[in-house]
Amino acid sequence: MADGDPHATLRGSASTPRRAHALGAPSGRLCLVVIGEGLDATYPLPDAGKVGIGRSPSSDIRIEHPSVSRDHALLTIGDTLQIADRGSANGTRIRDRWLTAEASAEVALGEPIDVGSVMVVVQQRSAPAQQRHIWAHGYFEARLDEECARAKRSGATFAVLRIHCPTPDRSRVVEQCLCRDLRAMDVIGYYGPSEHEVLVIDVSADQIAVVTSKLTTALTAAGVQANIGVALYPHDARNPYELLARASSAALGQVPVPSSASPLVIANVAIQNLDRIVQRIAGGTISVLVTGETGVGKEVLAERIHKLSRRADQPFLRLNCAALSESLLESELFGHEKGSFTGATAAKAGLLETSDGGTVFLDEIGELPHSIQVKLLRVIEERQVQRVGALKSHYIDVRFIAATNRDLEVEIVRGTFRQDLYFRLNGITLVIPPLRERTSEIAELAEAFLRQAADRNGVSRSPGVSPEALALLREYAWPGNIRELRNVMERALLLSGGGLIDIEHMPTEKVRTGLVRTTPVVMPSSPPTSASPPSPQSPQSPQSPQSPSPPVLDEDPLFAIADERARILEALTRAGGNQTHAAQLLGISRRTLINRVIQFQLPRPRKK
Repeated sequence: MADGDPHATLRGSASTPRRAHALGAPSGRLCLVVIGEGLDATYPLPDAGKVGIGRSPSSDIRIEHPSVSRDHALLTIGDTLQIADRGSANGTRIRDRWLTAEASAEVALGEPIDVGSVMVVVQQRSAPAQQRHIWAHGYFEARLDEECARAKRSGATFAVLRIHCPTPDRSRVVEQCLCRDLRAMDVIGYYGPSEHEVLVIDVSADQIAVVTSKLTTALTAAGVQANIGVALYPHDARNPYELLARASSAALGQVPVPSSASPLVIANVAIQNLDRIVQRIAGGTISVLVTGETGVGKEVLAERIHKLSRRADQPFLRLNCAALSESLLESELFGHEKGSFTGATAAKAGLLETSDGGTVFLDEIGELPHSIQVKLLRVIEERQVQRVGALKSHYIDVRFIAATNRDLEVEIVRGTFRQDLYFRLNGITLVIPPLRERTSEIAELAEAFLRQAADRNGVSRSPGVSPEALALLREYAWPGNIRELRNVMERALLLSGGGLIDIEHMPTEKVRTGLVRTTPVVMPSSPPTSASPPSPQSPQSPQSPQSPSPPVLDEDPLFAIADERARILEALTRAGGNQTHAAQLLGISRRTLINRVIQFQLPRPRKK
């Protein structure tokens, strides 16, 4: 782009720069420097192609100067550089030679070219790797968390890459390839020895395939044998912890780790009571609704119900309602007849039909499109399924277990979820408490995840966890619950090299930011006074020594979540929506506040 110059802009046409700079295309190593009266700009050039130069808005490189014609010159980039005049009024000159209309001449790097009275020079660009930063995993995870929230609001898609290189001494080469071949907007992180991670912004499945192919080619050319794992939002997952886990599994050449791979630990009283209920209802046919925060193990519980039921030897279908588009979801669930739509070359039984006699687990049921809700209600009521384009229905015998981290009663009020479907699914509701309320399970879960990670990474012996590291794990709030704990233990194994897991292998910056506080302080309800911190519109000033110390947010898991939610809302109100100010009032970091806003599904404050 032009370096702040208002008179020169880089345009894209069907011929080059826009296409050349599209995602996955070769990134140019050349640039065009424009120098003239009131002009001083630099533009990146593609590796190959034709670049039009002129005053017209449709020019690839637009130079708004009276001496430049609308379609002045054409720069051709290939094995050699060629400049051609397009019949301009004021001519194109190189080496003191004025080119006639449509005549061309070879150009050397650094050689000045006169386009009218404006000078342009083709130069070699400096290596972009020197301008990139390899971020620590803590920053990368926080950035991924923000991107998940942004994509949820905007409907955008993005991808997480995990690059696994078996030879740690080639790590620097891997970083050079990533810095050179990825866009400036993409985030590169260091996960651990032999492991790097990348957040690729605003890409589709087709585009990310081009990116991974390009990276694989570049790494191979550099003599590096590496595996690249991909997780696409929202197709593969909708939260940072599962995206990281899926990308990691793919990089190691394994089947993506499902939630059901989490070990079943029943060391907490609430979970023990929940399991007793599960054992009672498993033998029946009642529909079950499982609720709880993201990553608490809803799929684990659903699979336990299936295994304890009389359907244990029949199919257990896992279906993520948020991962499929509406049209694809209908075809996959109910099947279709031949010719029912373009591409339906043969009849196909739907997933509900193929699961006859078994259990259907509908994860993220709150994301189910309204039109599919109507058809699913009919299936549950009549136990019959009708294929797309069919005239007759088929009887099926399946048990439905649904799961969600949303409050479906609130969604009913909003009109996004059908009340009659809610009543049909909600034969009984099982609520799984978050991990921060089940600290007695953390030690056993951590050891189980270490054993799994050791098996996946070829480590012969699962290491232990030091008492200091275990104490830190027990004090953390775990917003990502069990799924986050699994990722933390996998990374700790990589950093430890198979030795004892200690505090130095923990993401201490993140963990200590989210430590559970034990000093209950009630948020003052009095309105702000002149001694209160400044409003968001006024400059922030240091707190005076006479001012009372900021109240501390009580993150004790025994404290009522509703009370914590109310205090966060009150702090945001007092701060006028300023998150930094609200975090200071609560005595927590801004990142912890943002995590709580997402966790409690609070409306994100808008700047006034």
